[in-house]
Amino acid sequence: MTRSRALAIVAVLSVLAPAVGRAQDCRGCAADDTAPRSHIFPAIGVHVGAPQKASAAVGVVLGEDWQRNGRDHSRNVALFAEPGLGGGRASLSYLRHGYGSFGSGFGVGATVLRTWKDPWTVKPNLTFVGADVLLWPVVFIGPRVGAFRLVSGNGGQKKWLFTFDVGFGV
Repeated sequence: MTRSRALAIVAVLSVLAPAVGRAQDCRGCAADDTAPRSHIFPAIGVHVGAPQKASAAVGVVLGEDWQRNGRDHSRNVALFAEPGLGGGRASLSYLRHGYGSFGSGFGVGATVLRTWKDPWTVKPNLTFVGADVLLWPVVFIGPRVGAFRLVSGNGGQKKWLFTFDVGFGV
C-alpha cells in the first residue's frame, strides 16, 4: 500500500470515527429534543363514580409534545363528551403529562354535567356547570374530582355537587 493511500484511509476513518462513536451513545446521553411537535388524536376514557355510575368518554385531543431531561412532555386541549349510566358530561380540558417516569400528569376542565335515569348522590334531570381536575399518577390512570353548581332542574336544597370517580383516560 502506498503512503498516499494509507493517508487517505486514515483521513476517512478520522472523519467517520466520531459519527460511529456517537451512534453508540446511550439514550440519556443524547441531546434533548426541545422542538415541540404538534399532534391531534382521539380522546378516550372510561370512569366509574358519582354521579354517572359508569361512563365512556370520546373526543379529540389537540396539542404538542417534546422531550426534556430524557422524558416525554405534552400539553394539550381536549374536547370530549362522556355519556354514562346515570348522567353525561361535556368537557373542554387542558391536559399535561410528562412528570415522573410513569407518564404521570394532570388535567383541568370546564364541564357541563347532566343527570338522567338513576344517578348516584343526586336526583335525575339536573344540569350542573363547573370544573374538574384529573390526576394521573400512572399512565392516564387515576382519580377525577369536580365541583359543580346547579343551573337547571329542581335539586331541592342541594345547589352544589362535588363529584369523584376513578378512570383510565380523559
